[in-house]
Amino acid sequence: MDKNRLNRHVKIVCTLGPASNSPEILEKMLSEGMDIARLNLSYGTFEEHRQTIQMVRSISQKLGLSTGVLLDLPGRKRRTGDTRAVFGEHLQFAQANQVDFTALSFITSTQQVEEVNTLRKEMGIDIPVIVKIEKGEALAVSGAIIDMGDGVMVARGDLGLQINIEKVPLAQKKIIREANQRGKPVITATEMLESMVKSPTPTRAEATDVANAVLDGTDAVMLSEETSLGKYPVEAIQMMSKIIREAETAYPYDLNLQDSGLPEVNDAAATAACQIAHQIGAKAIIALTAGGTTALRVAKHRPDQPILAVTSSDTTMRRLSVVWGVYPVKRSEPSDLEDWLEEARKIALETGIAVKGDLIVITAGMPLMVPGSTNLVKVHQI
Repeated sequence: MDKNRLNRHVKIVCTLGPASNSPEILEKMLSEGMDIARLNLSYGTFEEHRQTIQMVRSISQKLGLSTGVLLDLPGRKRRTGDTRAVFGEHLQFAQANQVDFTALSFITSTQQVEEVNTLRKEMGIDIPVIVKIEKGEALAVSGAIIDMGDGVMVARGDLGLQINIEKVPLAQKKIIREANQRGKPVITATEMLESMVKSPTPTRAEATDVANAVLDGTDAVMLSEETSLGKYPVEAIQMMSKIIREAETAYPYDLNLQDSGLPEVNDAAATAACQIAHQIGAKAIIALTAGGTTALRVAKHRPDQPILAVTSSDTTMRRLSVVWGVYPVKRSEPSDLEDWLEEARKIALETGIAVKGDLIVITAGMPLMVPGSTNLVKVHQI
């Protein structure tokens, strides 16, 4: 496993375009830390996007990475009519090409999200939806909109055209806080290192902007023109990774170990895993997860330790690529608890996250691999 990735919690989303559509550049971007490839359907053709998705998948497999693919649906920005007319064709493309996330643009109400969710159900499409907060109307009901999605994007570019510019920083903090409270992934986007479109280095203000998003609690930060059109796509990722790692040295991990407040066994187990890991100085939290919910519950509490999410599903691995501090590991389903405990020990050693004598915290559900049944926490000495 890439030690650079294990050493940072916040993920990096990169928008692909003419500057990054060659296999050579894409491989460098993946090697330097790109966790999610974003494709914007407002530009290019379906065939061009299909080829790009195949290229991302092929190079990621070569490098042993579980890279997520995020498809940005232009929605009502480009089309009018009922929900099927606006989103149907794009959702079909997403399903046919097995993308990992779709992002809904220019949402203004919970009703619009509900209509898209209904359409997805009718079409048999089970792809997580990232709701983009980029309209003033959406910001006013952001909490309710986040409740209806699988994650949220703070789309600061268009949002800054909808509300007074001085209100954007607090709007960003509000949306991130609401997502954190709900345990849903949040991406902070637009103009993060914009000067790197033309310059090999960012401004001090841009570096501070990225660091503040990290300290706010974002799960991921996004590069847009920096990697789609800019002269320095690889350097932008390198710089983003450096800023994230430095900012995380000041992240208040211990402040996020409070009780979840939810009277549920699985949430209590995830809370306990993080609290125990913090108290004993564990090297990692290793979570056995079928669909990713156990890893999401642990990540909600922002532990200092890396969260190694062990799953047998390639889809689950890619969908966890956006989640703060989670690093997926693929293994066959264990046959029993003893088999799982031994596998967790091997993973800790193989990834280099722990050595003999170190402590790790293991969490899972009994019976094993039943989604949503997190009820086991164990301290294990390697």
